[in-house]
Amino acid sequence: MISMYKKSSLRDYLIIGLTLVFWGSLCNLAFGVDPLIPVETSAIKVNGFWSTQYNRLTEKWLPHCIKEMEEGGRGRELLNLVNTAKALKGESHGKFTGLPWSDAYVYNTVESICMALAIDPQDDETLKKAQALLRTKLEEWIPIILAAQMDSGYIHSYHTLNELEHFSNIDAHEFYVMGYFLEMGVAHYRMTNGQDRRLYDASKKLADHLCATFGPEPKRTWKNGHPGLEYALCRLGRLVNEVDGPGKGNGYIDLAKHFLDHQHEIKPNPYNQSERPAIEMEHATGHAVRATYFYTAMADMALLKNDQNYLRAVDRLWSNAIHRKHYLTGGVGASHNGEAFADDFDLRNDGYCESCASCGMSFWADRMHRIHHSGHYQDVIERVLYNNVLGALELSGENFFYQNPLASDRSRYPWHACPCCVGNIPRALLTIKDIMYATNAQKNTLYLNQFMDSEMTIGDIGGTSLLIRQETDYPWQGTVKINLTPARRATFTLKLRVPDRTESQLYTATPDLSGEFELKVNGKRQRLTVEYGYVSVRRAWRKGDKVELTLPMPVQRIHSDERVIADFGRVAIIRGPLVYSFEQVDHQADVRKLVIEPDTPLTAQWQPELLEGVMTVTGTATIREDGKAQTVPLMGVPNYARLNRGGYSQIWMLEDPDKAIDPALLAEQSRKITPIPRPDLEPRQIDRVIVADYQSEKAHKLKGEKTDAGEFSNRGWRHAGGGWFSYQLKVDPHTDNVLLCSFWGSDVGNRVFDIVVADRVLGQLKLDRNKPNEFFDVSYPIPSELIQGKETVEVRFVAASPNATAGGVFDIWILREKE
Repeated sequence: MISMYKKSSLRDYLIIGLTLVFWGSLCNLAFGVDPLIPVETSAIKVNGFWSTQYNRLTEKWLPHCIKEMEEGGRGRELLNLVNTAKALKGESHGKFTGLPWSDAYVYNTVESICMALAIDPQDDETLKKAQALLRTKLEEWIPIILAAQMDSGYIHSYHTLNELEHFSNIDAHEFYVMGYFLEMGVAHYRMTNGQDRRLYDASKKLADHLCATFGPEPKRTWKNGHPGLEYALCRLGRLVNEVDGPGKGNGYIDLAKHFLDHQHEIKPNPYNQSERPAIEMEHATGHAVRATYFYTAMADMALLKNDQNYLRAVDRLWSNAIHRKHYLTGGVGASHNGEAFADDFDLRNDGYCESCASCGMSFWADRMHRIHHSGHYQDVIERVLYNNVLGALELSGENFFYQNPLASDRSRYPWHACPCCVGNIPRALLTIKDIMYATNAQKNTLYLNQFMDSEMTIGDIGGTSLLIRQETDYPWQGTVKINLTPARRATFTLKLRVPDRTESQLYTATPDLSGEFELKVNGKRQRLTVEYGYVSVRRAWRKGDKVELTLPMPVQRIHSDERVIADFGRVAIIRGPLVYSFEQVDHQADVRKLVIEPDTPLTAQWQPELLEGVMTVTGTATIREDGKAQTVPLMGVPNYARLNRGGYSQIWMLEDPDKAIDPALLAEQSRKITPIPRPDLEPRQIDRVIVADYQSEKAHKLKGEKTDAGEFSNRGWRHAGGGWFSYQLKVDPHTDNVLLCSFWGSDVGNRVFDIVVADRVLGQLKLDRNKPNEFFDVSYPIPSELIQGKETVEVRFVAASPNATAGGVFDIWILREKE
């Protein structure tokens, strides 16, 4: 197996990704020989940083989700299951409301509730009260869910209430919803230690129905429009093998492989990972949530079926996703078009970064870690959870982000039109307690993967049970003290992760901390080397043994691969696992214009009263205006705490303004638009912007926020959702000037915007099927005082509200008035 940690191999990772499988066959830890087993727990004491986060989930967020899904809430998703139960009994019932897959929100919220109930409240009366509420709701909801399941095992409110044929429309996402149902059953079984089998048995009943319906001929084969069922079947299959006996769950795993093997045979489409056979895939493409779920299941095939074809494919996909499409925050899925992976190195800072995609990324990384035993994958999990997923929730605990761009001025919101993230976010965060430790199959090696001030019992390691206590102020400080109390003296290897703070080849850190750590056992310093991202201590452990791991935590500057043009001339700041954001609310000068000079000292400062207590990064920045440079104070806050105070926030700061590219131009460099001839206008032309053409927009000094461009009907367009864009156009002050713009007459939606010239609003336009199926022009005479003595003026298109869109504009002219 190849280390994905060591610096010497990191920069050559693309080559490593192609040769990984061959090394794996030569190594004792090779795939298929010794898969890691996470130590999942139903009882854990949590303190420190993660106690704060888990309390917020338990006391605020999950009750908020419950409220919104019950009658009277914004979504009322639970009512669909109530009405489904009534329909199955032949009683009068209400109609289905919401999206076809809305049952899923209920199921993953129940899963999160089960995980939250595994936290020992200790002496926290507020937490005890919150957990009591969750237990009450669990007992209310479970009978409702079970009553909505048919005798066959089938359950899907949308189909039952609308009396639709089962498994006839992939866009209704029955499989996706059923996957969450299976995972809910697994989580509930583990939370109750098998004492309550209701949801577990219901999950097996559903899985048995699927196995009876789908599979090799003469059974049906079908396509999963939104992956999620496949890895859920694997998760259930593992538990059934554990609970009911070896091999009892293999049929579920076999069905998952059948779906993966045949996904490409029905309406191939890269959007849902079906453009080619799974084992031939090389590039992370399509809808990012679907993709990460699909790749998680592919890793399960390598892990559980010992399938080298799937191993080779999933290693290729991982290399592409992490080393060409991975945001510094752990976000994935840059494209707003289809919530999808963009091209290699296209990592615009207004990228989509859906919360659910990062959750999926953490699930995928977990499976890869089980296969390869490399700390690299836990580094990715750490990056994703501390920055992207945790940052999706507001500190109030009652608002969230569906999207997580690295530069934004948007506030979180209480609900969403498609609230798929509401239960997914907490279950991903709560998973840390279940992947914090892992063992090998022989139970003679214990991996410490994540750092959390906590205490739990590991049932079997080295032939005995182990009470293990972590004392740490991570992520604020780098010291982790581990107290081990085995029931009796036991010999095993303890492996402790030493993070590589640049787990993606896209990023370089200064200073470079790769492989730096200090380790003491019972106070004595150990001289050890990092292998596969871990340091190893093997000994006969006894009660009272103490291990102390110290990781360096200086402020680090991050620079990106030069092919990521969004970050040309820019620098990002991290400290430990945390990425830092710079918010307008903390700066008097425009944060978008602040320059962090390469030699500027940056220091960490604990601020207990700010954002519930955070370690800030402070220093100075320069701002250049009117040819003069001024020094101003600079402060960054952890990205997870961004935008809790309003304003604007960004991660990538200017370092060399002469190299930095205006964000509005980032995606346009290769676009060339052939202008549509306009013989009626060309004789009067003073200037013209060929909209969406890179060279023309650059020449006209395009600027903007939240703007995008594309092509339609052989013409280029540009718009701005909740933002604006502008150009500098030539004028002729010696004659009457007219601004003329072209629009598509079938555009609809909240497209209301102002047309502004030289800071004066010339008019407001609303696009709402103005001239269906044809282009049309709108003209605005430019008052002479706006152009007097000028060679150029700024023409700006500004959305009328944060929810409105400016444009699309297809052509822009400055013309001489008709004679």
